[in-house]
Amino acid sequence: MTETRVEPIPNFFIVGAPKCATTAMDRYLSEHPDIFMCPYKESNYFARDLYPHGGGCTEDQYRAFFQGVGNEAIVGESSVFYMLSEDAARAIHEFQPKAKILIMLRDPVELVESHHSQIVYETYETEKDLKRALDLEPERRKAANGKAVEIPERVRYYSDFVAFTAQIQRYLDHFPKDQVHVVLYDDVKRDLPGVYRGVLEFLGVDPDFEASFVVENANKKMRSESFGRFLRETPDWVSAAARILLPKNEWRMKMRGMLKRLNTNFKKRDPIPEDLQLKLARQFKPEAEKLGQMLGRDLSHWCRTE
Repeated sequence: MTETRVEPIPNFFIVGAPKCATTAMDRYLSEHPDIFMCPYKESNYFARDLYPHGGGCTEDQYRAFFQGVGNEAIVGESSVFYMLSEDAARAIHEFQPKAKILIMLRDPVELVESHHSQIVYETYETEKDLKRALDLEPERRKAANGKAVEIPERVRYYSDFVAFTAQIQRYLDHFPKDQVHVVLYDDVKRDLPGVYRGVLEFLGVDPDFEASFVVENANKKMRSESFGRFLRETPDWVSAAARILLPKNEWRMKMRGMLKRLNTNFKKRDPIPEDLQLKLARQFKPEAEKLGQMLGRDLSHWCRTE
C-alpha cells in the first residue's frame, strides 16, 4: 500500500510590523534545528486584499516554498504586510487555526522614519524628503477616490503602518491570546538573547539553543535607482529569458538577490529634523498610549513631546 505524503503547512507566522527586526528574527529562528522558516520572506500569500488586481503569491508557489521541510516541529513564514492587511488574520486562521502568531513593534516615529527610508530604497517612494512624503499622504488617498490600490501605492500610506492596536485586535479576534506573542523593539535592543529565548518558549521548542545574532537589515540605499526600478519592474521578455536560463525558481530568486545586493550601499541614516520628530510624536502619541494599555506596558518613552 502506498503511503500518502502529508504536505507540510506553516503553523507559525511572523506577521510584522515592518522595520521592527522581523528579518533578523526570521534569520535567528531559521538556525534552530526544530524550526523551518520559509526561505522566501514576504510571500504575502494571505494578504490578498493588498493585491486587488492580482499578483502576490499563488497557492502552488506558496506550497513549493515548504518543500524542504523535514521533521521540524515549527514551520514558519514571515510577511510583514500581514499586519497591514485587513484580511490576513482571518485567512491565516482559516488555513491553520492552531497557528502561533509573532508580532514585533517599535516606537511609531522610528518606524515611519525607517519605513520611508526602506521604500525609497525599494523605489516605491520617489519623494526622498520624509516631511514632504508624509504631507503627500492625504493627496495620495484622495487620488485613489476610495478605490482599492495596489501595494506599491499602499506602502506610501504611512499612518496605516502604525495603527498597532487595531492590527493586533484583528489577530486577537481570531486567535486565543496564548497563540499571539508580541515583542517590542526596545526589548530586542536591550536583551536580544532574552527576547529570542522568550520566542522559543512561546513556540515550544528548546529554549537553550543559541543563535548567531548577526546584524540584519541595516539602512540601505541604491547605488543606481534606475537599476533598482528595473529589478522591481522587470520587463516580461527579461523574465522569460531568465526562466529559460535559470529554470528553477530558487535559482532566479538567488540571482535577483545577488544583483540587488550588488546595487546596494549601506549607510547610516541622517536623523530627522527635531520639529518633524515632535510633530510625529504628537500625532502618534494617542496610538502609543492605547497600545501601552493593551499590552500592559509603560510606553511613555515613545512619542515624547517634551
